[in-house]
Amino acid sequence: MSESTYNEFLEFLFNRNESLGEWRWDIDLDEPRISGESLVSYIIRMFDNYDNDLAQYSDWQLALGLEYVFNNTFSDLSFYLRDGPSSLEKRLQAIHSLKHLYSKCLNLRCRDSLGHLSEEGNPLNNFCYMLWDTTPLSYCEELPDSDALYSAVAEVMEYALSLDNLACIESALHGLGHLELYYKDAQKIVEKFIKDARVKNSRLLEYAINAESGCIQ
Repeated sequence: MSESTYNEFLEFLFNRNESLGEWRWDIDLDEPRISGESLVSYIIRMFDNYDNDLAQYSDWQLALGLEYVFNNTFSDLSFYLRDGPSSLEKRLQAIHSLKHLYSKCLNLRCRDSLGHLSEEGNPLNNFCYMLWDTTPLSYCEELPDSDALYSAVAEVMEYALSLDNLACIESALHGLGHLELYYKDAQKIVEKFIKDARVKNSRLLEYAINAESGCIQ
């Protein structure tokens, strides 16, 4: 992994001037040329080293940069996490590294609010709520490694259910609600969450019941 290229990648994604507004539709946007293998390694590194590599950026900078990576409306980068050419082991490691993003960033920095009720949040809230709705990682049909990929994605979602921030829990339920159509254990994870005695928020429980049957937005 080239240190200079990794730093260039971080600068491209996150070192943006908020006063200039949206940058991802710029016709002169010059995305760094990196291989699929490097992209997967960079994702693992930046999430595993969140405190040193990402924590200094603002909510706005992080939200737009993360959306650029995971939302294929903006780029095709997340297809490298799903499809390769990196080894399955490496791609699964990258998906699992999202647990660090949830615990070190989203759980601490998202406003404790619910997106499906249009409650006020900060820029990271929208990324958190829509992550699994917009990333190709949630749809792995006809891929040879689909079972392993779905299992890894569901594991990250189940981990997010264990966090304290309502936005993270809602993010996971949102994702599981979509995933249950393709991955049978997704419904079981939601059922377990509903039965968990620590879950007291009635709005979240109602959302979970809807997610259990795939009736979410």
